[in-house]
Amino acid sequence: MTTRANKLLLLLTGLLLLGSCNKVTHVYSDSYIMDYSIHNNIELMYGERVKGEYWLYLSPLEPKHLSYDSKGKDKIIYDDLCKKHNDLSYCREVTFYNGVGGAGALYPNYTSVLITSNSNYDEEHPAGTPLNDIIICEYCSSYLYVLGGYADESLLDVKTKPLLEVTDDDLALLGLLNFFFTQNPDTSGRHDITVSVTTDDGRTFTATCTMDFSE
Repeated sequence: MTTRANKLLLLLTGLLLLGSCNKVTHVYSDSYIMDYSIHNNIELMYGERVKGEYWLYLSPLEPKHLSYDSKGKDKIIYDDLCKKHNDLSYCREVTFYNGVGGAGALYPNYTSVLITSNSNYDEEHPAGTPLNDIIICEYCSSYLYVLGGYADESLLDVKTKPLLEVTDDDLALLGLLNFFFTQNPDTSGRHDITVSVTTDDGRTFTATCTMDFSE
């Protein structure tokens, strides 16, 4: 085989390998939510988005994933959740890249959030009292999009609002939930910040994160 032929073969092989690394498939789905993260508790992480602005990130603890392609009892539970949320008429093809795609949501749905500190935060917020009035909530929910018949995709955008104004509709079918502090404690240092969420099945999930406001 000539050198030119060898180069052409190598080029074609490379293109085939490149294409195989980005496999695209299409899955037809009657439901917009194709994966539920079923969980029985939550966990927290904290950080500093910009200098002096602290935030908390909430995520499910050890979730079990139930999806459109689950089998047996898991598929029955997934189908029941789709019925519960009236998510049955999406009727579209969803693109998957290397097996990844489709919308996900946490479950159970949350109905309220309470954030407190174990120490005096400031004069207006003694230890153990709600900090909700100095928290901005950043969230992404699919609930109103599904409820509205999948018509307004802007409802899927990440949104922010004061935590005091957040409703149970905002906290249903969540894909993202962050909390930002609008003011720091009077005295810098460590605070054990606790987040408690109530769920639509009557439970309360609670997690605590030690935040260092002196960093």
